[in-house]
Amino acid sequence: MDDALAVLLLPARLEGFEHETQARGLLSIPRVIALEPARVRTPRFLREGAVARQAARIRLPGELRALVLYHPAQYPLARALLGRHERAELWYVAAGGGTLKDEELESFDRLARERAAGLLAATARIDDGPLRLRLQELEVISRRPFVPAARFAGMLTPKGPRGRG
Repeated sequence: MDDALAVLLLPARLEGFEHETQARGLLSIPRVIALEPARVRTPRFLREGAVARQAARIRLPGELRALVLYHPAQYPLARALLGRHERAELWYVAAGGGTLKDEELESFDRLARERAAGLLAATARIDDGPLRLRLQELEVISRRPFVPAARFAGMLTPKGPRGRG
């Protein structure tokens, strides 16, 4: 069985991100990883196809069980990943109403709120207690050791005088 994972979809590089402290707290959990946005902005008319290809190329070292969305601009990628990982659920760090100025972002915000299994308020200090509790239930936070390198490198055997085992 694959290890359960959570993925943080960041709207910017982690360094300097407005919720960096909270994100780093979640990233201290061994089965939580972050995806930063692409450095090149895709034109709107190509975005849907590009997002689908991007979601298909992402290889995770386990089973995606929770996806944390920090900004509605990342919703198309979240939707594509959720389509590929049916057991995953969306958690949305939602900004206060009326802060979005773009019609497309408002639409993504509404869709994310409707699809989210849980909402966290994007305040100065995000209370991620409910998310952490759910990560325990999903076994993302687990006592079992997380050793993804063993899965990809094959069986790890020490080299001794007899050579390979």
